[in-house]
Amino acid sequence: MAALLCRRSLPRTWLCRRAGQGCGRHYRAALCAELKQPLAIEEVARRPVRPHEVRVEVHFCGVNFADILVCRGQYQEKPPLPFTPGMEFSGTVLETGADVSSVKEGDRVIGVSGFNGMAEECIVDQKTLWRVPEKVSLQEAAVLPVSYGTAILALEHRAHTQPGETVLVTAAAGATGLAVIDVATNVLQAKVNDAFLHVIQRKSTGKVLLSLK
Repeated sequence: MAALLCRRSLPRTWLCRRAGQGCGRHYRAALCAELKQPLAIEEVARRPVRPHEVRVEVHFCGVNFADILVCRGQYQEKPPLPFTPGMEFSGTVLETGADVSSVKEGDRVIGVSGFNGMAEECIVDQKTLWRVPEKVSLQEAAVLPVSYGTAILALEHRAHTQPGETVLVTAAAGATGLAVIDVATNVLQAKVNDAFLHVIQRKSTGKVLLSLK
């Protein structure tokens, strides 16, 4: 399950900012300067937003398995060093480009950033941002894009799940597994058998799988 970087982590990290904190010409970011080594906290110069881009003050950033892999050089995408990890985040809009119409300054948003979310602010395309309802906290919202995006991709675009079909979910205790259950039952109107987890022991390998029975 994705974790969160937040202010409680200080002094190891400061990636959860207080709402309304001012922004200077530089901002702090966690940089991977060398693979398989600890991240370094550095001052990064701001750049102007392009017409289709949005600058976001990051409040929370999810920590995913892909972030660990990319910092080891083991992910399918290999950004040039140094880079800032962090695929998903939540925060408030600081600035919008001239052609942005989907969000405005001050909006609470979640987004997918590729790899630049572990910073006090980041710039992303407006197409990868979504507004957060007031009843949803930014902390909870921060870990939705990757888990639910994966669930939708798997069920709707790959499996073409139809209403009434049965979906088997293995390892349903993590963020993605729980998202798959939610999307399958509440969005696609599919079945996930009964509503409790059953442990299946595979005698041939001795591997234990969690699935829905």
